[in-house]
Amino acid sequence: MTGFLLIAIFIVFAVLMFTRKVPALLAVPLMAILAAIVVGLPFTNVLNDVISAGVVRLAPAYVAVFAGAMLGRVMMTTGIAEAIIKRAAEFGGDKPLVVAFALMTATAVLFTTLTGLGAIIMVGSLVLPIMMSLGLNRKLVAVLFLLAFATGFIFNIALIKLYREFLQIAPDAPLPTEIVYFAFGLLGIMAIAVVIYAVVSERRFGEVALFALKTKDELVDEISTEKRVPFISFLTPLVPLVLYFFFGWKEVPAFLGGALYGLLTTQPSRAIQNFTSSLVRGLEDGAPAAILMMGIGMLLTALKLPDVEIALKPIVTALPVNSWWSYVLFFGLLSPLALYRGPLNVFGVGIGVYSLMFTLGILPAFALLAAVMSVTQVQNVCDPTNTHNVWIANFTGVRVEEMTKETLLPMMIVCVGGLILGAFLFLR
Repeated sequence: MTGFLLIAIFIVFAVLMFTRKVPALLAVPLMAILAAIVVGLPFTNVLNDVISAGVVRLAPAYVAVFAGAMLGRVMMTTGIAEAIIKRAAEFGGDKPLVVAFALMTATAVLFTTLTGLGAIIMVGSLVLPIMMSLGLNRKLVAVLFLLAFATGFIFNIALIKLYREFLQIAPDAPLPTEIVYFAFGLLGIMAIAVVIYAVVSERRFGEVALFALKTKDELVDEISTEKRVPFISFLTPLVPLVLYFFFGWKEVPAFLGGALYGLLTTQPSRAIQNFTSSLVRGLEDGAPAAILMMGIGMLLTALKLPDVEIALKPIVTALPVNSWWSYVLFFGLLSPLALYRGPLNVFGVGIGVYSLMFTLGILPAFALLAAVMSVTQVQNVCDPTNTHNVWIANFTGVRVEEMTKETLLPMMIVCVGGLILGAFLFLR
């Protein structure tokens, strides 16, 4: 009976988030508190063992978010991000699809380290007008930018840190090579899907006469050139990735190494001032994600209460994920449940589902990580409740639900591809 009551709490809050009555920032911690109350945890223990302990449960993850946001601000302040976008647009010449691919590549590289809506707005405000000036359909432009963002986000160090923390995959050790292999495999699957989608959709939509007020060249020329950015500085977003994935540095030192590289290769005389301002602005940019992670930490803590585990174990263990084919079918076919903060959304109700699977040993940690990363690709691109989806839709003049309809099937295919790879690597 208690188990079904806990499930009812999750369903109610999923509906509240779906209908946008309650934001995830409030819904997730409220689920944690109610779950603890339902199993009879005393009020003092709710305060101390769930709320107080929970808000710091994922502290390493949201510190990494702040560090990543700080690096993002360094790249914005020094003009590195703008210079990369400008060079990509110039590289594409006059061929619309080539320019689009160049801009998408630049966007993907930037979002391996950039985080937050502020970064989406900064990059999108530069990239989207250029792509629309090429005569590409507005919906296609919006979708291509989303796909590029999600491609880069596969390697987002702060997001990987969150996965490692709640799945307890060597959180205090260098990144396991298994994660690196899977991430590169998922990147390959995503890249192939994006190229096929872009080529097919460009022919399907065709070019449109926008009667744009400005051409691509005029828009590129408007990108600030006041800050001199040497070509060597373009490596800045890749520096933390190399340090993290190949040299075993932890998240914060890797981000700091990238920031130091960017500062010293652009404006060394203003390195201290730029670093200080970027640190403050980075805290602002990372605050929404950090607050959400505090709530996620509370929910993780509540779900690890012995009485909660006992109540939910019969339900969770009944999930059909034990064989490789059931694993692929279960997460692949149900991946749309990652939308609207649903039961497979790692930033919503899904954090409870995944953590219970891990705690109860339903799946090996690496196989579960592969499922989370694959399903999150659907969420990153298709979820109309994402703030970045809403902003992109408004900027391009497209309804956010249209973007979901356009991308759901392709991203489900990517998800299935990632699950097949995960099953091959971790369930043999």
